Amino acid sequence: MLKKTLATLLCPLLLTACGSSNTEDLHAWMQQASQGLRGQIDPLPQAQAYQPFTYNAFDIPDPFNPVKLQMAKKQNAANAPDFKRPRELLENYDLDKLKMVGLLKRNNITYALIRTPESSIYRVQPGNFIGPNFGQIKRISDTELVLSETVEDLNGEWVQRETSMYLDEQGQK
Repeated sequence: MLKKTLATLLCPLLLTACGSSNTEDLHAWMQQASQGLRGQIDPLPQAQAYQPFTYNAFDIPDPFNPVKLQMAKKQNAANAPDFKRPRELLENYDLDKLKMVGLLKRNNITYALIRTPESSIYRVQPGNFIGPNFGQIKRISDTELVLSETVEDLNGEWVQRETSMYLDEQGQK
């Protein structure tokens, strides 16, 4: 027990002997190394005053003038569908709900047989309308029905696009 008490008293004494106050050379080196390390922050750029834009382009349509927009729509009215035409029954169905299930040829006219979701079958020929996008049947081949749809694009213009329905061979079994 005497050895433990003696070791306990001598340890702090020995540790204080290890600590030396001779660190001036370390402080001098730190001062020398940190002399060129002063940070430089660039000044903020000068804010420029807001200058409003004056619209002076008379040959460019004014985006806020409804009269010019209506004139542009009237010029595009040539492609617009005939809204006064009575709609046909198959125009009430989306094209993905209808299936072409067969063909019928009679008096040199090829007809396509179209099945509705209610399993009713209708005979159509070129010139008939089908689908919600004013799709008019252009031609019928042995495996496909080609129609031209009239749709309104993002600019409000009526454009033509071609769509096809293919013969559903699984529906024939």
